[in-house]
Amino acid sequence: MGDTMNMAAYIPWGELVAVAYAMYKQNHTTPQTPPDFPQDWERIANLTMTPSLESIREREFAGFIARSKRDPLLQAVVIRGTESKLDWLMDAEFLLETFREVPGGGRTERGFTNLYRTMTVEYADASIPPQSLIAQLDTLPAGTRLVVTGHSLGSSLATLHAFVAGSKKIDVELITFASPRVGDKTFVEAFGALNIRSTRIFNHPDIVPHVPMEVAGFRHLEPGLEINSAVYPIKHAIPCYHALSTYLYVMGDAQADISACRSGQAAT
Repeated sequence: MGDTMNMAAYIPWGELVAVAYAMYKQNHTTPQTPPDFPQDWERIANLTMTPSLESIREREFAGFIARSKRDPLLQAVVIRGTESKLDWLMDAEFLLETFREVPGGGRTERGFTNLYRTMTVEYADASIPPQSLIAQLDTLPAGTRLVVTGHSLGSSLATLHAFVAGSKKIDVELITFASPRVGDKTFVEAFGALNIRSTRIFNHPDIVPHVPMEVAGFRHLEPGLEINSAVYPIKHAIPCYHALSTYLYVMGDAQADISACRSGQAAT
């Protein structure tokens, strides 16, 4: 199990994902930069995605790209997790298909993959036209370093994006919270061959990291860093095991709001 000393370095990335959730609640399509946006970062673009079910398509805010004020060549690609009903429907396919964006990249979960392909960058500077998130990688200034991070569904999308970035020789690091399995054994091996720095944090009782199942051909990026909310004053409930606030609290974030998930006492 990971300890809070080791986890502390990952808390700021989880807090950025929490900002993406808060922005989505502010406006489901085009939220503005909130007043409490982390002061070391400048939001340069929003990310949207378009979940679909047959003839139903709804463009949604998916996260943002931020540039470090201390290091202009450092960018964070931050992707929120599941919120809408269409998100859940896209999540639930659990079928593998060829990930054609990276030759020899194996197979990845169909719903995650199709959703990733819809992701669009919408710049804060309105004079810059929108472009696909995948195409945006080819426009990055030389020497750009990326940190790609997400929670839940956002973790799966972040994993795919880090994979594509790494295949293009971009210096990229992946940090995920509560990630489901994203692809098959070949995908995991191809990801590993790119030497992408990757940290996958998961809560022991959270069910999301256990799906899709290995018997269906899915594998995790390894190793993972395990936390365990069962020994903290967190309700024994599936939503609370999975909540980003629970993850941050167990990792040692004193600012994490667990009011909706706080139990009377810790498990023994």
